[in-house]
Amino acid sequence: MTSNDIPLIPDAVWLEERLGEGSLWRPDEAALPAELTHAGSREFLLTVGFPAIDLDVAGIDTTHLRDEDWMEPFDADEIYGERYPDDDSPPTNFCFTVATWGDQHLMLDAANGGITHYDPNGWDHGAGWKGPAADDLPMLAVLLGLIAESSNALETADDAARAAAVTELRKRMIEHEPYVDDSAFWDEIFECLG
Repeated sequence: MTSNDIPLIPDAVWLEERLGEGSLWRPDEAALPAELTHAGSREFLLTVGFPAIDLDVAGIDTTHLRDEDWMEPFDADEIYGERYPDDDSPPTNFCFTVATWGDQHLMLDAANGGITHYDPNGWDHGAGWKGPAADDLPMLAVLLGLIAESSNALETADDAARAAAVTELRKRMIEHEPYVDDSAFWDEIFECLG
């Protein structure tokens, strides 16, 4: 771990020191979908960028952000079970996949910028909302940076040292983002890291 100074909103330098040079994906204004209306998310993507990486140590993948169809909008009401199955009205509530871990997704709420955990294995595909995972894109970027910062300790063959590193990482992440403490997404990550 390299620093106790954890920013609330990271800049590109802080992120690339942890995730590697060129790790940030920074779209231009024309590449942002109209459905993404949250001003803070748009500004962060345009000015700082978001990690587009395969964070192998934790199995978190955000590389799809570099794809041409990186932000296909999802009907949030449909995937979270808020829309009746026979409701064919146009969607009004959108979200985007910003990270995956296996078949689990972290979704960006297009209107409020929150990051939630979506499990596509929910009943009838519509009960997949599993709660908040991070306050916003900058916070999620910081959490990914903290994991990357700890990757050497997390990959050690020494079981005791790895367990201590997981405990310390979890503590730091929760101190910075309280949603981590009650998130099934992060619980599964820590379990696999241990």
